[in-house]
Amino acid sequence: MKHEDFLQQYVAIQQQEARALNEALRNMADKEYHWYADFPYVTAELSNCNGHLDAKVMAAKYPVTPHSGILIMPNEDNEYYEVGYLDILFGDLSDILDALPEEL
Repeated sequence: MKHEDFLQQYVAIQQQEARALNEALRNMADKEYHWYADFPYVTAELSNCNGHLDAKVMAAKYPVTPHSGILIMPNEDNEYYEVGYLDILFGDLSDILDALPEEL
């Protein structure tokens, strides 16, 4: 049986997405992007002790690191929190990248 390191593949994809997001944000004039209530926002899922918690992504700023750069507001809360790409579930980082405007 061939051993494959699936965790390393997951980490490599996540780091590649973070690099792409940072490159897109770095090329913006103010190095950040904000989603507003009247604009279709991105939803990310956070891991917590009771499972997954949905949150609205309100902003992303350069640089997005493992522990900072993404401003979120959980649906059950009216507070803003800053998280990094390690705090959100796999695939949500690419959704954030896809939601950035095309004219970068």
